[in-house]
Amino acid sequence: MEFIKKYWKYVVGVILTIGVLYLIIYLATPKPKMSELDKYKLEQLDKKINLIIENQKKLDKQIEGYKNELSQIDSTIAKVKNQKIIIKEYYKEQGEKITEMKPSEIDKLFHNRYKY
Repeated sequence: MEFIKKYWKYVVGVILTIGVLYLIIYLATPKPKMSELDKYKLEQLDKKINLIIENQKKLDKQIEGYKNELSQIDSTIAKVKNQKIIIKEYYKEQGEKITEMKPSEIDKLFHNRYKY
């Protein structure tokens, strides 16, 4: 405490000197500024990014539409497969009936079917 009471003028002077030096250095150091060309380039990049985002949204909508079409096609394929199985079973039964028919019955069946 005695040291501070005795040399307080020097302590205050050193603190003020350091403060003034800091202020001079702070004010003398140039602040980084962006040139107009850099600002223009950034604006152009922002525009391009926004355009890409809009295009991506459009593509996402198209993809959703294609997914819906694919699901409809898949359901149609499933229906066709079921119908194919039913027709296959029908003709299998008809083929078994033909093997049990007499030649005159087979001739009559073909005559009715193909009108010859």
